[in-house]
Formats: sequence, C-alpha cells, structure tokens
Amino acid sequence: MGFDLYGVKPQLTEKQPELNWDESPSTKEREEYWEVKNKWEENNPGAYFRNNVWSWRPLWSYICEEVALTILTIEDMKRGDYNDGHCINAIKANYIADRIEKLDATGELEAFEKKYKANLDALPKEKCEHCNGSGVRDDQHVQGKCNACEGGMKDSWAKSYPFSADNVRDFAKFSRASGGFEIH
Repeated sequence: MGFDLYGVKPQLTEKQPELNWDESPSTKEREEYWEVKNKWEENNPGAYFRNNVWSWRPLWSYICEEVALTILTIEDMKRGDYNDGHCINAIKANYIADRIEKLDATGELEAFEKKYKANLDALPKEKCEHCNGSGVRDDQHVQGKCNACEGGMKDSWAKSYPFSADNVRDFAKFSRASGGFEIH
C-alpha cells in the first residue's frame, strides 16, 4: 500500500508516454514503456509523487507539524493520512515548497533527520507479540523458532517508518510544480 499524489495542473515539459494495455504489449514493450515513463516523471516532477505507507506517514507528519502548521487546515492534515483523493490547492502547495526550501537552506531538514534517526535508534526492543516473548511459536503459521523476532524481542514498529531529508526535498519539488495535488 502506498500514497500516490497527482499534480492537479502540473508544469509539464513534454507529453506523457502512453501504452495501449488492451493490445497485450510484450514484455519488451512494457519494460521500454516503464523506462520512458520513469524518465518522464523525473523530467516532470509535478505530475506524480509516490511514497509507500512507511515513508509517507513520517513525511506527512513532518509537513503537518514542522512545515505547514499555518498553511494547512485541520481537515487537510487529517485527510493527508488517507489516500482518498483529498486535494491540496496550488497556493498551499507552493507555500509548502517555499517553507521546505527555507528549512533546507538553514540545515533544519538534515538536523531533523538526524534527530529522528537518533530517536528511533534509542527505542528499546519490545516483547514479540507473535511468540509472547518466548522466541518459540506453536501456532497455525509457525512451529518452532519464532520467525518474527530475535529470541522473544524485536524492534519497535516505529522503526518501520523512516524519515529522509531527500524525500522531503523531492516532495518540495513535486509540490512546487504540481499546481496543487490530490492524495490517492
């Protein structure tokens, strides 16, 4: 599961590549299409932005709490956590990009990333819920050594949610060129 963001009125430098999927394209045609499409997306950063759920949650949280607290409404902030098509208009998208660029110029993006990673690294191991901390499972899925932990203890789920300053920068590029965006 992921979050796909589409620019409402993206600034495009060229026409989006197309492939007629109804004609059952060959493996080679599909591979060529995806190569061209990926290049097109790089050249047109306002058209599409994607994060898996693990990366999106900390990014959106950062946007809401550190970047756009005075830009987004409470509804925007809540609906950004769902991929139901909520729209952030062009004015807000540009303000978000402006604010990210200012934070980046002062080194605050990198500082936040370091602090975020340090907080994750400091989290203690947790008792495994699959084996109740025993390191051994005896259920319909696994018999014997627990495959979900290391001897009954495992990393906190919070460590599954990475934060990257580069991801925020990519989001700023998308926001700037999107003409507003919808979150799907």
